[in-house]
Amino acid sequence: MRKMLKNTNGDAVVEATILFPIMIMIFAALVLLSIFLPAQAVLQRATQFTAIALATEKSDTWLVFDDDTLSLTWETDKSRLRNVYADLFYSADIADRAENITREVESRSISSKEGQLSVSAYVENKILYREVVVEATREYPMPVDLSLIGFPRTITIRATSSAVAQNASEFIRNMDIASDFATFIIEKYELQDITDAISSFGAKVTSLLGWNS
Repeated sequence: MRKMLKNTNGDAVVEATILFPIMIMIFAALVLLSIFLPAQAVLQRATQFTAIALATEKSDTWLVFDDDTLSLTWETDKSRLRNVYADLFYSADIADRAENITREVESRSISSKEGQLSVSAYVENKILYREVVVEATREYPMPVDLSLIGFPRTITIRATSSAVAQNASEFIRNMDIASDFATFIIEKYELQDITDAISSFGAKVTSLLGWNS
């Protein structure tokens, strides 16, 4: 009995049997990270590039974006530029252009492009500004089926980017609207005493800090 307990024959086989699945899972995780982390970075870059390009085109910069060359050019014919009001009715075409630009930017990278790519884009009209939002999702199939040990058959990579459309005239107009609305609220609810107290307090603080010198 003692000889059997001291016998170490076959220990290596038992240890290998226990460690081999763990080593396979670690190796598979490293391979997946090496594949999908660069793909995530490329997809994020593509969506950010698309958002900036479309937001710049919607800004008051006289710039138009060429989807084929992925470059901005000056528009010399002012009549071809849509004003801020008319552009609100042309936000529907932004989704198709965003998908084309994102695909083109991603195609110029060296990352893996397997699986299905879907891109959506929309314009959020905030109170003081407009923001172009681009969202992209790619479903990557697993290079090896490891579903028996709990790995999914596909891995989903998502990226979301946004850029603000800079428009000076629109910003000034919205600030005027906000100022008029604040004045209306103050007069309607007789808040003048409160605003005067806040202004007086602010003046005292700046005086103590020496900001008015």
